[in-house]
Amino acid sequence: MNILIKSYYRPHLLDRCLRSIYEKIVDVNDLKITVLDDGTPQKYLDKINQKYPQVDFKFSNYRDEKIIKIQNHLDGIQKYHDTRIPTDLWYDAIEESSEILIITEDDVWFVDNFNMNFYVKEMKKFGIHILKMGRDITETKNYELTEKIAYHNPKYIIKSHKVYSLLLNNSFNLRNNLMKYNLLPKYWRNELWKMYDIPMAMTRKDYLLHIWKDKYKRVVEDLQLVNAVSWDFKTNGKHKYTLLKNRVMDTTVRSSASFNSFNIQDNFDLIKFNYILNELWYNDEFNEYENYPKDFSVDYIYDILLKKENKEFADKWKKWTQALEQMRLDTRLDNY
Repeated sequence: MNILIKSYYRPHLLDRCLRSIYEKIVDVNDLKITVLDDGTPQKYLDKINQKYPQVDFKFSNYRDEKIIKIQNHLDGIQKYHDTRIPTDLWYDAIEESSEILIITEDDVWFVDNFNMNFYVKEMKKFGIHILKMGRDITETKNYELTEKIAYHNPKYIIKSHKVYSLLLNNSFNLRNNLMKYNLLPKYWRNELWKMYDIPMAMTRKDYLLHIWKDKYKRVVEDLQLVNAVSWDFKTNGKHKYTLLKNRVMDTTVRSSASFNSFNIQDNFDLIKFNYILNELWYNDEFNEYENYPKDFSVDYIYDILLKKENKEFADKWKKWTQALEQMRLDTRLDNY
């Protein structure tokens, strides 16, 4: 069985992710863990490899170029800009993986014990396509499947893949016009998220390959939702989309790898921020398990930034992380 970890310039978080895997997954010795890296300098990955020698690494075709761009940004030569994502790397790694796998990200960690073999058997027994193990962003009614697993299914406006493709792509300005006249149910799009959650889920390989079949080089969630709808219409089963009643994974709002699009507050320099924490971690001056299993405490990182930078930079980060946290709270229910 496989665990794939998407990684990008945050080894201080990757360390937390891997440590939690080795501490919380009871059958970890039966698993193959692979880091799919898209821009982390080699010295950091060498340290990860020293701490976790069993872990394999695969690299994107953009990695070397992105590492140079990051360094140029830090040196003040040119501001970083690169929105490409390595979907080829992810797709190929999924294709080579076990029939059921976990694909997660470096900013996600396990918060409780988990037996992957047990849940693989449950997924096969009940015909489950995805088992979500973290947040439930839909906040709709779930139904009991087992003592540990609940299930839910999307409620469609109309059972038509073509209609949903038009809506999600906003073809002919259809979505905007329907919204203008309040002709779309408020949470219509949120219903589709019952079928999808990549960072914190165990998923069937064939389902993941269908979701990512376009191999598009940008993060376009609506395209993945279109594919999820088409999958739902062509497959059978009442219990395809499930979630654990008690979450075993969590993620952070203290950092982001989306350097181009997540500058929520005052164009905060996330590359510089991650560089500071990466260097401290590299020199054994950063506690990757601070406040675990909860997210890193604001005071811990704020004090680091005060010491290593200045109050202006620390204050900007504090506003940024508070804005990101509020944004995630606001979007738990989709307002489209």
